[in-house]
Amino acid sequence: MAKKASRIRYRQKPEAANIRRLYWILGVLSLITLFIIFFVIGDYGLYQIYLLNKQKRHLENHITELKMAQDSLQAERNRLESDLAYIEKLAREKYRMAKKGEKVFRVIEKPSKN
Repeated sequence: MAKKASRIRYRQKPEAANIRRLYWILGVLSLITLFIIFFVIGDYGLYQIYLLNKQKRHLENHITELKMAQDSLQAERNRLESDLAYIEKLAREKYRMAKKGEKVFRVIEKPSKN
């Protein structure tokens, strides 16, 4: 008698098991999709939080610059209110003013020929 070659036959899963597995996969994909929508893309998602933190750092830097400019302007104001030598210096340099009796000479440079 000839021996039959033994083959392992795999049984196909019943339709109910296939459907159950399909529902399981769809459920997991749905959860992953909801996670991505709510935590990555949504209003309170990671990308939105990143953009808000970036904007916050930019605004904090701008506030720091404005405070420094305000301090500088306040110091300038205090000097203009109290320092007569500084006021005189500004009047001479910026507004080309002179005291009575002083002569002002204007130096005109010749244009350079290239």
